[in-house]
Amino acid sequence: MKIILSIFALLICNIHLAQNSRADANEYFQNLNFTEAINLYQQLEAKKKKSKPLFVERLAESYFSINDYTNAKIWYEKYYTLKEKRVDEVTFIRYIQSLKACEEYSVANSLIKEYYNYDKQKLGTILEQEKYLDSLMAEEPKYNIANSEINSPLSDFAPMYYKDAIVFSSSRAPEFSEDAEYSWNNQPYLSILVADRNKTTGELSDVQKFHQNIQSSFHEGTLTYSSDYKTVYFTQNYLKGNDLQVNPKGFSNMQILRGEVEGDSIVNAVSLKFNNPKYSFGHPFLTEDGKRLFFVANMYGGFGETDIYYVDIDEDGDLGPATNLGPTVNTSGREMFPYVAGEYLYFASDSHFGLGGLDIFKSEMESTNAYGIPKNMGMPINSNMDDFAFIINDSENTGYFSSNRANGKGDDDIYSFSKSAEMMIYKGNILDDLSKAPIPGVTVKVYDENKQLVTEASTDEQGNFEVELSPSTNHIFAFLKLEYKQEIKTVDNADSPDLFKDLNNTTLIPFSSFVVNEGGVEKVRVNPIFFNLNRFNITYKAAAELDKIVSFMNDFPSVKIKIEAHTDSRASDEFNLQLSDNRAKSTLDYLVYMGIDPSRIESAIGYGESRLINNCANGVPCSNEDHLANRRCDFIIIGK
Repeated sequence: MKIILSIFALLICNIHLAQNSRADANEYFQNLNFTEAINLYQQLEAKKKKSKPLFVERLAESYFSINDYTNAKIWYEKYYTLKEKRVDEVTFIRYIQSLKACEEYSVANSLIKEYYNYDKQKLGTILEQEKYLDSLMAEEPKYNIANSEINSPLSDFAPMYYKDAIVFSSSRAPEFSEDAEYSWNNQPYLSILVADRNKTTGELSDVQKFHQNIQSSFHEGTLTYSSDYKTVYFTQNYLKGNDLQVNPKGFSNMQILRGEVEGDSIVNAVSLKFNNPKYSFGHPFLTEDGKRLFFVANMYGGFGETDIYYVDIDEDGDLGPATNLGPTVNTSGREMFPYVAGEYLYFASDSHFGLGGLDIFKSEMESTNAYGIPKNMGMPINSNMDDFAFIINDSENTGYFSSNRANGKGDDDIYSFSKSAEMMIYKGNILDDLSKAPIPGVTVKVYDENKQLVTEASTDEQGNFEVELSPSTNHIFAFLKLEYKQEIKTVDNADSPDLFKDLNNTTLIPFSSFVVNEGGVEKVRVNPIFFNLNRFNITYKAAAELDKIVSFMNDFPSVKIKIEAHTDSRASDEFNLQLSDNRAKSTLDYLVYMGIDPSRIESAIGYGESRLINNCANGVPCSNEDHLANRRCDFIIIGK
């Protein structure tokens, strides 16, 4: 992945340095010669009785830049401690990526939540992404991947469709490049190659040079084509003739050019108007309709190290203003390699919640300029190392991506993938049954026909949710939220050609629908419990009402109650007290018999005629209806 980082920081420097001084170490570091910088900084650090934060930080950054994450983790951890956890966000992100590259996920995730505790909105997004990734990891892998046969021992990455072939960037040598080595990674500069593609298997073969007429002695790569393959956008260093154009600091940044394709050549190539030698621009992607060009830049005013932007293109080919995709997609770290397929924007990021290094994410395009929270693609597409440059052909259910994961053939390799099974996105929205307002934060659990949990999601602020499931299996959806009755729905794919219709406008009945408030006391809403005169056994009529209590307590499993039974004033006080207590105990026994945990019922007590709700006391003439009002059984809610 060093080659990807280096594209945004190419330095021309032929300085011969002396050894063993702080100035020399800083010079090596600033010139991106990280191996030599490490040697000197370690010597300097060893001489110090007390660690110097600058040396420690630069050792961490140098190891990170050469992909030695084990040592980077050690030095970032030391720096984080020295700075008492007060480090800038870019440094923190690299520390986290080093931890995850070493598969220390629990430590990394704990630090993330601690670091972003001050920003509740950011933390909420992280937790949502973590929950989605956890549910994804609990499922069977959705993709089968394979390391391509065309990979070399050096960097091969950034595949892009070109007719029945794949065009990609490579630093392989010597047969394809005679260029000098690039100092950062000691590999030749990038060249453009093409490989034949088997549409059925995804296998790549017969690698050839491509677009040789535009290739310089420096970097070329990351191309994108119009749907008719007549127009191409590509990345190249700023050049003056055959020489690099450098800024006052000695850096040569990257630019995006547009050209016309004639045979194997690119002609009439021109630099796009938004390019600026002060910054780097790269990773172009042109939408299928040719009306929007996405790209990556590190220009001033962005959210992080590199952000994703777009420009709209009119019918004459003129470009509109560059627009940043905003903070939902872009972060303080690196967002790179945008690619659009269907309703999704795919890209790589090292700052959204992931598995380590750059991970590949997808963000649903909710409108022309709005994007949903990015969701991690999970394993095996992502790993603890760098995974990026994802492309997919939805009609073939196949695609490619790049990775420097373990057990590859080179520095960066191209991997092919195919979907394990045809998946379908199930969408829905949840509303309050009374107000019809959307309910955020509803847990959506999906089970298969054997009642095994398949996946889990939650509704957003608009009450919307989506899950990706196999359409070959029927599913049971359970919708749960505190103070709402659980709702269960079954989607039978065989009977329902519209898989979404039963999930739209699903309503949950609120807790308040099942209770009545009397004098500040919440009671379960239920009809009178009828007992035969002077009896306490449960009648059929009483059982019908008590079954409602059972159902209520099953729907709200955290609710606790107490039972209070009352009589009218007829018969003696002592008899009524005993009768009501027997009725309360019978009621308790019935609820427990029906499966209610007895610990959820605090007490069952009879109060006889001591708590009449009208004036029908001893000796007061009253109608049967008035006496009946006092013969009641209350189910008082004491916990929920």
